[in-house]
Amino acid sequence: MPELIFSKETDCRYCYKCLRNCPVKAVSFRSGKSTVVVEECIFCGTCLEVCPQSARIYRKDTEKLLNLQKPFLVSIAPSFFAYFENPLKVIGSLKKMGAMVVQETAVGAEIVSRKYTEVFEKSGGPVVTTACPVVVNLAEKHFPHVLKYLTPVDSPLMAHAKFLKKRYGDFPVVFVGPCIAKKEESSLVDIVLTFEELEEIIDETQAKETLPDPPYPSRARFFPTTDGINYTVSIPWEKKMVVEGIENLMRVFSRIDEYRNVFIEASACYGSCLNGPVMRKKSAGKDRILEWQKKLPEEPKIDFFEIETFRPFRNRSKSVDVPEEEIKKVLVSIGKDDPKKELNCGACGYDSCREKAKAVVLGKAEKEMCFVYLLDLVRSSSYRVVEESPNAVFVLKEGKVIYRNKLAWDLSESDPEILTKARNMVGNMLSLDDKRFFFVKRFSLEEGEEVLMLVDVTQEKLKDEELNRLKQETLKKVEEMLNKQMRIAQEIAGILGESIAETKSSFLELKMFMGGNDADL
Repeated sequence: MPELIFSKETDCRYCYKCLRNCPVKAVSFRSGKSTVVVEECIFCGTCLEVCPQSARIYRKDTEKLLNLQKPFLVSIAPSFFAYFENPLKVIGSLKKMGAMVVQETAVGAEIVSRKYTEVFEKSGGPVVTTACPVVVNLAEKHFPHVLKYLTPVDSPLMAHAKFLKKRYGDFPVVFVGPCIAKKEESSLVDIVLTFEELEEIIDETQAKETLPDPPYPSRARFFPTTDGINYTVSIPWEKKMVVEGIENLMRVFSRIDEYRNVFIEASACYGSCLNGPVMRKKSAGKDRILEWQKKLPEEPKIDFFEIETFRPFRNRSKSVDVPEEEIKKVLVSIGKDDPKKELNCGACGYDSCREKAKAVVLGKAEKEMCFVYLLDLVRSSSYRVVEESPNAVFVLKEGKVIYRNKLAWDLSESDPEILTKARNMVGNMLSLDDKRFFFVKRFSLEEGEEVLMLVDVTQEKLKDEELNRLKQETLKKVEEMLNKQMRIAQEIAGILGESIAETKSSFLELKMFMGGNDADL
């Protein structure tokens, strides 16, 4: 089966908000990847709601509906009337897409309520409702001792799917609701869509208003509201109890044996299904259902032909024993060698340092998820960097030295006045016996602390001096070479002048000898 809730790795920023808010810690951070641990996940959708980067998404099945063979049957959750502005046009859109029947899941809820009453009357309680798939997942995966208290009855969706097939035939069944966990609840349903998925593919503008197909429920439209299940069952009010929110459920489950003769309406979401993970948060949701309750037909009522609604549960919990020495080894590696250092701050997402260490052993977490450990690591690294720095560092508070690194200690020993000299040379070059040179910087820290840093520029200074010396020597050599070339030029010119005179004299003599005269010259 395809993954239901998964991460977009490129968007995950490792803020650990999903893990901090996950009630069962079904999130793994390992090797640079954040993943949902399917075996532990109860599919409550909390991680989708709290992720600030929208890095958690759930599987979308809209393509399945678009490609589904027609005709098909649709079961639509009662909270549908609170989600959509014009629910009757949505029903009309589904009919245009090929739905033969669009019926309220509340029909199944009426059947389930009747069975709930029968189970409670026989058992005397405690009895926990099983309409919410997250409640069932929580019990099966994390509180197996509660399984015997779960009502062994189909959810409204499962009962309604059986009702639809028995009444209309073996056609594909599509469910639309506000819950992600419903996608994994039952093989009786071919496709499960959330309201927002349906909203993406329907066109209400071209649809006509259409009533849901009969029969119609009497009270079960209020199933998705707080106390809605209790409203439909025939059980005395003093024996009813409502528990909403996974944390509250976990508290009740941890001490379930203490409850006697109690019918527990259990819902993973505060505000029940009207506050589902992909439900628009409407404060007036219950009022909208009440409004439609008055508008919709009351007849015909549900004909309760016999449907087998027995539902078994199974222990899917996976308890892993982690050796104590392994836990201690991890704690020591993150600097928690003493129980007093176990802050149990919860910043990593786990309730205690020991739980975090256990997760590290199991490969679900990384040591670096501990912010205190990271801070100590950074501080330790920073300390080593400063201590081994080639620059002298003095940290002062109220004029007194509270820290100096190795080089600062060495300079102080060789020159006790070094700090005074440095204070007087801030922003300038400080020379120590013309052998070492430092540029003095000063800046402030928090809580009134002051830092004087002597940046060693001796090598730069020596390089500058060597460069100046080379420049001077080069200029001197160039000047000497030019002078020498001038002398050579002058000597060449003198030699050329004497040579030309001697040549001319010889030529005159030759001419006279050949019979020429001065006029020919």
